[in-house]
Amino acid sequence: MDWFLVGAAAVGFGLLAFSGFLALATGWLLPWLRGRVVRPDLWGYGAVSLALSLAMAMSFKVVTGHSTVVLDALFVVTIASAILGGLLQSRSMRLPADQ
Repeated sequence: MDWFLVGAAAVGFGLLAFSGFLALATGWLLPWLRGRVVRPDLWGYGAVSLALSLAMAMSFKVVTGHSTVVLDALFVVTIASAILGGLLQSRSMRLPADQ
């Protein structure tokens, strides 16, 4: 695997997690999210969950070695955490005006 891509992905996940922690601690959101997000705390929980699940998906093969049972279990936990993060972020946003 190309380490440049791994580093770029890690920086991206770190920025997502940092913005989630910032939303949880202070209620501050990125400027392009301020008009749509109604509940910054819920968006922050979703961002942290999504960032951690993506980072875990990228790194759990290195941590576990080649045990397929552990890899399968971690894959299910990772997918469930990513879905939960996406749902939390979508529930924190305002509905479009046409609905």
